[in-house]
Amino acid sequence: MNKLKYEIESYLINNSNKIKINSETIKQGDVFFALKGSNTHGNNYIKHALSNGAKYAVTDKRFDKNFSTKILKVTNSLNFLDRIARKKRNQFKGIVIAVTGSVGKTSIKEFLKFFLLSQGDVSASIKSYNNYLGVLISLINMDRNSIFSIFEVGTNNSNEIKKLASLILPHQVIISNICPTHLHNFGSTRKIAIEKSDLFNPKYNQNINLAILPNLNQDEIFLQKLAKKYSIRSIIKFGSYNKSEYFIKTIKKFNNFSSKITYKIPSGKITFKSSTSFKHQILNMLIVFIVFDFNNLSIKKFLKKAKSIPFIKGRGLFNNIIINKKKVVLIDESYNASPASMNVCIDYFENLKIKQDQRKFIIIGEMLELGRSSQNYHRKIFSRVVKSSIDKIIFCGNIYKKILNKRNVKSKKIFYFDEESKIIDFLNNNILKNDIILAKGSNSSRVNKLVNLLLKIKRKNLKRKEIC
Repeated sequence: MNKLKYEIESYLINNSNKIKINSETIKQGDVFFALKGSNTHGNNYIKHALSNGAKYAVTDKRFDKNFSTKILKVTNSLNFLDRIARKKRNQFKGIVIAVTGSVGKTSIKEFLKFFLLSQGDVSASIKSYNNYLGVLISLINMDRNSIFSIFEVGTNNSNEIKKLASLILPHQVIISNICPTHLHNFGSTRKIAIEKSDLFNPKYNQNINLAILPNLNQDEIFLQKLAKKYSIRSIIKFGSYNKSEYFIKTIKKFNNFSSKITYKIPSGKITFKSSTSFKHQILNMLIVFIVFDFNNLSIKKFLKKAKSIPFIKGRGLFNNIIINKKKVVLIDESYNASPASMNVCIDYFENLKIKQDQRKFIIIGEMLELGRSSQNYHRKIFSRVVKSSIDKIIFCGNIYKKILNKRNVKSKKIFYFDEESKIIDFLNNNILKNDIILAKGSNSSRVNKLVNLLLKIKRKNLKRKEIC
C-alpha cells in the first residue's frame, strides 16, 4: 500500500491536470478521487472511473480489495491532497499569481490566462475552483514547467483565506474590489476587506512581493493601508482618477465589440484598439496590463491579444438559441450576482447597441447572502432597473415578489414569475426574432436553472459580428 501511495503521489507531482472528482470527466491516465458528497460518496463511482480510463482511484472509505489493485485507501483524502499540493507548490519555480475580491475573480483569472499564454505556458485553476478543495486540486493539477500559475481565491467565512494563502504562497496578489457579498456571514464590507487582506499578509504568505489593489471606496483604501503596514515591496493602485497609478482615461466606443481605449499609466498613457467596449471588461484588461507592465512582459503581445478577448460562460457569454422557432440571443450572466455586478449588468445591457428590429429582455433573480441588508439592496436594484430603457423586465424570487406587492407597480414592461417554466412560457408567447435576453442571478437562484434549460436548445456560441 505504501508503494502504491508513493506511486500515485509521484505521478501527480510529475504530471498535470490528472486529478478528477467526477467520474464522468475521466480521461485515460487520470486519477479519480472518491470524495464524500452531500448525497453520496465517490466510492459508488470508482468502477465507472476505472472503466473510463482512470489510472488510479483514491478513497478514504472501505472498498472491496479484490476489485482492483489500482485503488488506494487513505485515512483522510483531503489530508492526502494537502500533502501532495504543498510538495508540488514547493517544487514550482515560476511566478504564482492569486486573484481574490468580491466580484470579478473568475473573469480576471480567465483574462490573465488568455493574455499570459502569449508569453509561454500558463497554469490556471479551472471554473471557480476557489475554496480549499478547489485550490488543492488546482495546485496538484498545475504544470510545474509553466512560467505563470494563476489561482482564484474565494471565501464565505472568516479565517478561510489565511489557509489558502499558506498553500498557494503567491508572489503577486490581485484584489479586484471590495463590495457587499456574503454579508450574511461577514456582517460588513470592512470585515470582508480584512479577510481578503490575508492573501498578502506575510504572516501567512512569505512570498508576497506585489499587491495590485483597487482604489474606489474606503474599504479598498483600508486594504492599501494594510499593505503598507505589512511593508509589501510593491503596491500598485488602480481605479479612481488621478489617485491611482493606473486607470481608464477614455473609452471611444465604435460598437459593442470595438473601441479605442486609453489607459493612464506611470510612464504616461497608452492607447489601443480592443474587441470590447464594456467598461467592466476594460477594467479587467487594465489589471492584466498592470501584470504585464510589472513583469516586463511584451506590451506588443498584450495589444495584439486585446483585439480578440474571450467571452466566459456564465459571465457574459453570448449564445444563439431558439425559442418557439425564433432565433434570439441569450447573454448568460447567471453564474453569480451581487449589488455591484447587478448594477454593472444593467448598465451595460441598457447601453448595448442593437438593431431596430431588436428588443431587450432582462431576467433578474435574487442576490443571495446579503444578510440583514438584503431587502435594501434588492429595492435599490429594483428601482434602478425599472427606470431603465430596457423593453421587458422579468423578476423572479420571493424578495422581488414582496417589493412588487408593496409598491403596487403597474407597467406593461414589468413582470414577475415564481417558476422557470412560467418564464419560458412567457418568452414563448412574447419573444420576437432577434430579441436579446440577459439573465442575471445568483448561482443557486431560479435564473441559473432557467439559463441551463434555455442553453439546452442553444445552437452555438456567437461570433461578435452575428450578435447585434
